[in-house]
Amino acid sequence: MSETPGSGKPQPGFYPDPSGAMRWWDGNSWTEHVQGGPPPPGPPARKSHAVRNILLAILVVFVLFAGGCLALLSFTANEVNEAIESVEVDDALPGGADNPLTIVEGQAFDVAGFQYASGWTVAESPLGDVTVEGLKVTNARESSDSAIVQIKFMQGNEVVALVDCTTEPIPVGQTTTLGCMSGDDVPASYDRITINDTF
Repeated sequence: MSETPGSGKPQPGFYPDPSGAMRWWDGNSWTEHVQGGPPPPGPPARKSHAVRNILLAILVVFVLFAGGCLALLSFTANEVNEAIESVEVDDALPGGADNPLTIVEGQAFDVAGFQYASGWTVAESPLGDVTVEGLKVTNARESSDSAIVQIKFMQGNEVVALVDCTTEPIPVGQTTTLGCMSGDDVPASYDRITINDTF
């Protein structure tokens, strides 16, 4: 048997090799490929990284989302803390929700930028309840705001009557009269009157 299939340079193809097997001749030499055998190995298959890339993208989006949520929560918490501190300061001012201001019937007074005019009176409503008449306020605050206050008639440390007074939002610089109402009788006696913001 010859080392090459026939004489000359045959075209590439399957030919009987020296052992008798049908082997691929590439035009210059025998290859390892045998007819009916497994195909010749190609270059190694490239691994697909699609799943890994998708998981990495999801992880990046999650980290960015979580970071954004944490930043938003931090910002919101800071704003809430500042608002709470501001309310606590306002509540502690004279006439604030936590610090009633003693007032005298008919005299002017200020509560945190609301200027209450003189001339107001304590009266009895047609139903016999205590009320406050002619209580006018001018808004000297920085923005439109409503007056929502409690006027308490005190005997020592006891509240003997309570009047709630309110307004609609008052534009800056405008004066309006408060609407006052109560379900309490005119007290027989009291030693002072206080006013404080309801909230």
